[in-house]
Amino acid sequence: MKKVTKQVMAFTVIFGAAMLISCGGGDKAPAEETAATPTETTVEAAPAKDGAQFFQTSGCVACHQMDAKTVGPAIKEIAKAYADEAALTSFLKGESKAIVDPAQEAVMDPQVEITKKMSAEDLQVIVSYIMSNK
Repeated sequence: MKKVTKQVMAFTVIFGAAMLISCGGGDKAPAEETAATPTETTVEAAPAKDGAQFFQTSGCVACHQMDAKTVGPAIKEIAKAYADEAALTSFLKGESKAIVDPAQEAVMDPQVEITKKMSAEDLQVIVSYIMSNK
């Protein structure tokens, strides 16, 4: 009997919680007073990633600095070398050859494997950041 009582209590709690959630928890104004109509959907945009921060957390700064050539070319040198974002994106997707320092392209190959797997959004954040530093 205890087992059945616990199951009934658990069901009551779960069902009650589901009802509160589906009905808005009772804290909202009546439907006619809300701004949204039943056919409207509110979608909040995700905050944009900070290009400089994402460039750093993605590991790019291990080889690329703003003004100085280290392992790889400087960010400003990269930005000046590529005509537009599409050309740089093509390189980072592994679809074209390096134009800044072709002799060092083999050093960048493992990183290109990483950038090829990035989401389009993440890759765009990095490309936009680099290209904004001409």
